[in-house]
Amino acid sequence: MVATLDNYIRRYTSISAVIDILRRQELPLLDPQTWDDRNDRYFMARYKEKKGLGGLYALCAARCSETYHHWRVFTGTADGACIEIRREPLEKALAKIPGVSFGEINYLRLDEVDKLKRSDLDRLPYVKRIGFTAEDEYRIVYETSEPQAPAYSLGFPLDWIGRIYLNPWLPEPLYASVKATLQSLPGCAKLSVMKSRLIDNARWKKAGDKVVGNAAPTKTLKLKVPKKPKPGKKPKVLKKPKP
Repeated sequence: MVATLDNYIRRYTSISAVIDILRRQELPLLDPQTWDDRNDRYFMARYKEKKGLGGLYALCAARCSETYHHWRVFTGTADGACIEIRREPLEKALAKIPGVSFGEINYLRLDEVDKLKRSDLDRLPYVKRIGFTAEDEYRIVYETSEPQAPAYSLGFPLDWIGRIYLNPWLPEPLYASVKATLQSLPGCAKLSVMKSRLIDNARWKKAGDKVVGNAAPTKTLKLKVPKKPKPGKKPKVLKKPKP
């Protein structure tokens, strides 16, 4: 089973978004109406309407260690990255901001969601269908009377970052360049940056080698291309071996 993280949450995003977060030292919460899950969007819209809010924003993160699902769904390609955020300083700061709430998502079956009542209004931003359980989501929500904008940014000190992971599909030369770029940003020289080895892990492969007797990978033989003969010189003709 995938381990649940007690001290961190993981925000999956793009490399370009990570650069922006590090440069600005701000963590953006987005308009929920851009989300893919229409059920989730609907609940957030109804919550906003009932509360009479001007703007509603949210940030989604994962409570568990990395999975293939998270990399593929939330980053998709070689542009993906993940920021590991320390929960304690984050939640201490969030608790002081008016209009901010945070917590874990509760996944419900249809027969369970049917039982929601008017008194469950404040639960609407924190429930999803049970088919999304693999996300193991943690959510930050900000509500305000100010008009809706594309995003709302929270102050984000760099020491809240445990580590930044780059996606497992990133070629090694690009990984080295992106790591150097991130660490060259102001205040980021000591930032821990690693490439995910989820799909290409040396320890995993070593275990396979042990099973088959430490056999080394078969070497590929290279074919020698015959050199062109010099002008005026006849090419050598290979003789058939005698029987």
